[in-house]
Amino acid sequence: MQLLYAPRSPFSRKILATIVELDLTAQVSLVQVDPWTDETLRRHNPACKVPTLVLHDSSALFDSPVIARYLDALSGHTLIPSGPQTWDTLRREALGDALAEAVIRRFVDQLGPGDDRLERVVARQEAAIFAILDRLEAAPEWMWAPTDLGHLAIACALDYLDGRSPELAWGARRRLLATWFYDFRGRPSMEIAADPTIGTFRTNDRAIPLVEV
Repeated sequence: MQLLYAPRSPFSRKILATIVELDLTAQVSLVQVDPWTDETLRRHNPACKVPTLVLHDSSALFDSPVIARYLDALSGHTLIPSGPQTWDTLRREALGDALAEAVIRRFVDQLGPGDDRLERVVARQEAAIFAILDRLEAAPEWMWAPTDLGHLAIACALDYLDGRSPELAWGARRRLLATWFYDFRGRPSMEIAADPTIGTFRTNDRAIPLVEV
């Protein structure tokens, strides 16, 4: 399989961390792409977004929740537990993804000209960011549960928040969440997701050539 990814994308990092956690690195080669300029990506994903996972038959899966579910099923369902815990895991994954999306929107919209409409959009994204952080801080039981997909989504989103919007200083009023995150990001899967060259992924020069579909 090939993972088409962008290094800074929090959604790409979520899938990279998922692959490491599931011990699937030997089955995946990495292809770094620029989703803004690389039309090769659109041949596999009409939305031209990362991450996109190209399977052995040249079909593709896209959007990180779909890819994560496929990989978890492939490995025997270890990051998405069965039973009632399923919905808590997926709820936290959704919160992590929503946090990442809000950070992206805030950052991009701040690059535009200052006007009332954009200021309202930025304010809306900040409201979402702070509300998600407060929800995660207020019910911390999940922080001490076995690692699942929700943990990875939240950690990758927080890492992106740190990098893109340090001025928000989100950890100052959320000590439990900050303590958990700065410990969790030392996990091997998170370190490899931030720098896949230190992992055991197949290298790009051994990747199967992309098939035009």
